[in-house]
Amino acid sequence: MADGTTVVFGATGHVGGVIAERLLAAGRKVRAVARSADKLTALGKKGAEVLAGDVADAAFVRRATAGTRAAFVLLPPQFGPGFRAFQERAADAYAAAIEANRLEHTVTLSSIGADQPKGSGPIAGVAGLEQRLDRIAGLARLHLRPGYFLDNHLQAVGMVKGLGFHGSAIRADLALPQIDPRDIGEVAARRLLALDWKGGEVQELHGQRDLTMSEVTAVLGKAIGKPDLRYVAFPYPDARAGMIQAGLTEELADLYVEMSKGFNDQLLRARQPRSAATTTPTSIEAWAQKVFVPAFQA
Repeated sequence: MADGTTVVFGATGHVGGVIAERLLAAGRKVRAVARSADKLTALGKKGAEVLAGDVADAAFVRRATAGTRAAFVLLPPQFGPGFRAFQERAADAYAAAIEANRLEHTVTLSSIGADQPKGSGPIAGVAGLEQRLDRIAGLARLHLRPGYFLDNHLQAVGMVKGLGFHGSAIRADLALPQIDPRDIGEVAARRLLALDWKGGEVQELHGQRDLTMSEVTAVLGKAIGKPDLRYVAFPYPDARAGMIQAGLTEELADLYVEMSKGFNDQLLRARQPRSAATTTPTSIEAWAQKVFVPAFQA
């Protein structure tokens, strides 16, 4: 297995970057793929083959997966118009390329909530990607379904500085699995090194512990010297208006509101019990010091 090349899409991100680094350190052949050629330079110096392009471009994805044995695939952020259309084009491009090039194993960055056919906002895109890959005969598919990314709280930096509080449309008292995305990369890398699954497998990742937004805000406030920092749960129309004012498209604002409602109504929730396999190590306290404090101070 060590002779086969693994293609890592999103290789300059917080998840894919960890995967590429770990595979290279273990002596694996890595093809690192991202949108920006400049950001791939460091991985190229470490021995990765690098390729820059758009995952919604079917010809590019076919070229990026040619001659590889395994792939890490994800739908990257896309904040312009046509978000869901982009997700669908990318899912189709991945599936067509993986089938044509006869890859043996794939790891998908999916999400908790991908089991739901509707009411999930942007999660519908990764659900669609899962379904497209599930239809490929002979492909061993591992769908990683992490909880709420701790990095989402970085949007609070401007809010805390400008308004003096942290807020979103998610309920203050709702306990959610919340995870450092770098920990997802560690899990994915271990699985790609082992290639230890056949058929289809779903693995949820719940972070170090479930957290409410109020609990997160208390930790962030303490970390930045604002122990009285409070969390505000916005009504859905206010949240939508705020996102559009911040520059999001109406489509994306609607999708994020739908996702928040899905969490609040517990339509989107963990389905697997918390265990050694679903728990990851980084606590909110450690993440706050490592990621949030530097971002707040910048």
